[in-house]
Amino acid sequence: MIKKIKFRKVKILLGAFITLLLFLSSFYFLLKPEFFIRNVFTKVIIIQILGVIGMIYFLALFYSILTLFSRKYAIIITDEFLIDNSKYESFGKVEWNTILRIEKFKRKSIQIFVDENFIKNRKMNILENFLVLMHNWNYKRSIIISNALLDCSIEQLYEEIILAHEKHKENYK
Repeated sequence: MIKKIKFRKVKILLGAFITLLLFLSSFYFLLKPEFFIRNVFTKVIIIQILGVIGMIYFLALFYSILTLFSRKYAIIITDEFLIDNSKYESFGKVEWNTILRIEKFKRKSIQIFVDENFIKNRKMNILENFLVLMHNWNYKRSIIISNALLDCSIEQLYEEIILAHEKHKENYK
């Protein structure tokens, strides 16, 4: 059994556009910090620091979204493994025997708990490390898959992953 889930290219374009707008608004924090002075943000330096942090984060996010255009499939589910390419910082091939448990996470995501050695052995660049940390605070023990850019519902994706994982456990007991 091989199940391939594609990206929804319109959502990738929309995500890139929104991220670019947020990047430009962060840049505006640097240019005109006086405009944003209110009760909470009473100092210009705080607004400028938020602008720099926002620029770094949204530029990294914009780059990560642009890299998704070259990928044909977001997720591939087979009898032996799961390939997650749904984000720039995705872990790629995850074998079923490294997966400890699978849970729904919030309303639009799936959290897959994996063996700690799997994540320790993964080599990531600084941008991937930054994005993984920003999107998953439990990044040393789990992987989060969101359906935000996928061409299927979270329920359908969850059922497919659970079914394939249980099938693997039955076959290799």
